[in-house]
Amino acid sequence: MAISRHGRLVVLGVVTVALAAAAWLAMSQVSQLNQARAQVASTRAELVQLRGLMPVVEQRERYARLDAEIRALAEREGIDPTRWSTRRVQRAPSAVSRLEAERLLSQQLGGGALQWFAADRFDVAVVSPTAGLFTPALPDDRGFSLELSGVVYFPLGAP
Repeated sequence: MAISRHGRLVVLGVVTVALAAAAWLAMSQVSQLNQARAQVASTRAELVQLRGLMPVVEQRERYARLDAEIRALAEREGIDPTRWSTRRVQRAPSAVSRLEAERLLSQQLGGGALQWFAADRFDVAVVSPTAGLFTPALPDDRGFSLELSGVVYFPLGAP
């Protein structure tokens, strides 16, 4: 069974077309494989980044839970946030006498349950090199260096 020359050329043409189609399909699949590998690498990098952010997310979730617990406690205790106001207090570092420092601190920090001071910054230091913060004043005492900033919370009216 001899195939004619024309038949062999047709078979050769069909095989060549099939081979070209197979080569094109293989190149297309290699291209898709490279894209998939790049996507996997990108996804892995994103996974590493997201795992790095997990502690921050967990901390924010803890803050949200604490906020809800505090709000529930305030509600149980009958504290109405709409009946409270705030005042921003800022005092640059300056030297004051011990009596002035005591008066200022009792105004801001005193008051018991009637007001609360939430300090952003609070610094008290003696000015004299021989003086102590918790010792009686010496004759050369120059008072304190006092700096404070924060928010004072106080009720608007009688409970």
